[in-house]
Amino acid sequence: MKRLITIGMLAFTCQLSAQETTEPTLGKVDTLNQWDLRCFPNPTSDLLIIKSSKEIKSIDFFDINGREIKPTGMPNECYSLSDLPSGWVFLLVESVDGFIEKKNVYKQ
Repeated sequence: MKRLITIGMLAFTCQLSAQETTEPTLGKVDTLNQWDLRCFPNPTSDLLIIKSSKEIKSIDFFDINGREIKPTGMPNECYSLSDLPSGWVFLLVESVDGFIEKKNVYKQ
């Protein structure tokens, strides 16, 4: 696509083109948001429900300092957060096909 650009009394012609670049990554990046992952209610005082359109391989719970605060074992749909102190809880959820999603939940 060519465009004529006029600056003062000078005219320039430039050619514009679209170019796609890709960067290598260590994991898969879900740029099209094909993964419907929901955590509710948020904020919560006890139960946290996790709904996912993909099969979940693992869920890790972290505090604001990055420490793992809740061992999960096998992924469930419902988690009790009643044993955790109030504040932000960060979830790192991995699907069986390698997609990783981060969620923030506030524990009241």
